[in-house]
Amino acid sequence: MIKNNTPGFMISAFWLLSSVLYVLSTGCSLPAARPDTARNYVLRVAAEIVPPKPSGLHLGLFPVQLPEYLKQRAMAVREGASEVRYNDEERWAESLDAGLARVLRERLSATAQVLAYPFTTEQVRDYDVRVRVQACEGTSDGGVAFSATFEIYAAGANGALVAQGTFTAGPATWNGSDYAKLAGLISADATKLADAIAAAVPQKN
Repeated sequence: MIKNNTPGFMISAFWLLSSVLYVLSTGCSLPAARPDTARNYVLRVAAEIVPPKPSGLHLGLFPVQLPEYLKQRAMAVREGASEVRYNDEERWAESLDAGLARVLRERLSATAQVLAYPFTTEQVRDYDVRVRVQACEGTSDGGVAFSATFEIYAAGANGALVAQGTFTAGPATWNGSDYAKLAGLISADATKLADAIAAAVPQKN
């Protein structure tokens, strides 16, 4: 093997070795863990709303259907007719469809025995309820957009449609930054939606 002892070769070898050692030293160091600063919110039954009277009915509740843009944990704020902003620091603690279904189930339980999908053959139901949410977010001008449709069927695979309705929440305001208040306002709207469903369920003779 021929050795090259020229000064230029020695300098190049030195810098090459230094570069390799630097890469190895930096590559082995792990980045510092970043704390999770996100805040997480849950929906809840709004206790300040007067509960409806019990009916003794048995209801089956199907999974709540959401538009695709609401199927994520980051809370949504509508900026305009066609623009939605997500805040990764403000999140739902559970998927929004699961949170809404939980509130509906808890609230409807004040009027009926509620069974969650999937149902078993042993579970007796009078009616089945399907809910489709169109909007469930804050708005950049300080409002809240919440609307949904619901359908009530006689229980069973071929149950007839017996009632349906559209629910649109009344006006509500938040300051655009208090996401805890926004979660509370959406909780109240979901509670009112459950009351609208309960009021539409036919009474059994």
